[in-house]
Amino acid sequence: MIKKIKRDITPLSLWFYIITWLLFVYLFFQIFNFKVEQSDNLLLRGMYFIEFGVHEASHLIATGLPQILIAAAGFVVELLFVVLILVATLKARSYFASVFVGLWVMFSMNCIGRYMSDARVQILPLIGPGNNPQHDWHYIFSYFGWLNLDTTIGSATRYIGDLIGILALVFGLWLIIYKIRQIKTP
Repeated sequence: MIKKIKRDITPLSLWFYIITWLLFVYLFFQIFNFKVEQSDNLLLRGMYFIEFGVHEASHLIATGLPQILIAAAGFVVELLFVVLILVATLKARSYFASVFVGLWVMFSMNCIGRYMSDARVQILPLIGPGNNPQHDWHYIFSYFGWLNLDTTIGSATRYIGDLIGILALVFGLWLIIYKIRQIKTP
């Protein structure tokens, strides 16, 4: 992998990577504190809009399957969507882009974890067919008898997402250090 990263590195491009990484750190903290109803961050709202669209479209595509699969389709495809983008960026050797997508995986898992944690109290506003849309996680956790674990599972999902975000930032920092070493060694 290290040989594949080797490209023409200039001090100017290195500064670009450093500034972008600092913006990624800022994005990490924005994701960490994100609540759609309170956010004025245009990038995160756009990412949320995409996530929400993929989530809801997945329910429609799963129509006709058993109810538990329809309920689960939203989060499965929502997460699979960003994981596939992450795989694509890594396969294309766009390693610094994969740092951003790693943060997007964090964002997705934080949104899913928040939705999971809401299964019992059902405070989050829901959008769906009819006047009383079904809360996916209330249905899923009730189906498996795990409703009393909603906050535990939701928090664990968010922690895993946060860990992925941290690993993405560490990978980005490693890329910068690697590029600095490339400039210093002819």
